[in-house]
Amino acid sequence: MSRLGKYTRRAFLGLGVAAAGGLAVGYYFYQKPYANPLDAKKAEGETPFNPYVMVDADNTITIIAPRAEMGQGVHTTLAALVAEELEVPLEQVVVEHGPSSPAYYNSSMLEESAPFPFYDESVLAEMARGSMKIVAKFLGLNMTGGSSSMTDAFVKMREAGYAAKYVLVKAAAEHFGTSEGNLTLADGTITDKASGKSVTYGELARKAAAISHQVR
Repeated sequence: MSRLGKYTRRAFLGLGVAAAGGLAVGYYFYQKPYANPLDAKKAEGETPFNPYVMVDADNTITIIAPRAEMGQGVHTTLAALVAEELEVPLEQVVVEHGPSSPAYYNSSMLEESAPFPFYDESVLAEMARGSMKIVAKFLGLNMTGGSSSMTDAFVKMREAGYAAKYVLVKAAAEHFGTSEGNLTLADGTITDKASGKSVTYGELARKAAAISHQVR
């Protein structure tokens, strides 16, 4: 093989390694979540579980609605998704508009900007939507519009509520020294069926948040 051939081969392999490395780094940053903006604005006694759920020591449950309210009732609808997962009535939660943060980026709005009608489920259309979803994550644009609030936040809000409940139940099981199956949840309170004793989400918040950091 000529010297030129060796150099060309080495250059090709080098480019391949660099490209693979670039893809790996890009995938890492795509998967990595944005920092929780509530950590920076929490007051004394408040415990943020994720960008959408915060519980105060007095058992006040604050749900963050990431989209602007423009008369369509989106704050109530999005908060209801979280409240249902937490097993608390909507009347028991405080709903606030989220702070400016890329953590609340809107992927659906960009996904639907792809040049395909919503009913087109072809491979090309799905690839285009998938690409726009990745772009949305990297841009971190917190936008409201295009009837995208529910389609974008439906899963995110439910997952946020469930994640908070998951660690609260684990914390309660440790608190009572029992299994999670022996607990019941109602109105922001967790009760041990065997002893009849109860503890509020607010009383468990710090312990539960510590568990949350351990299971990430």
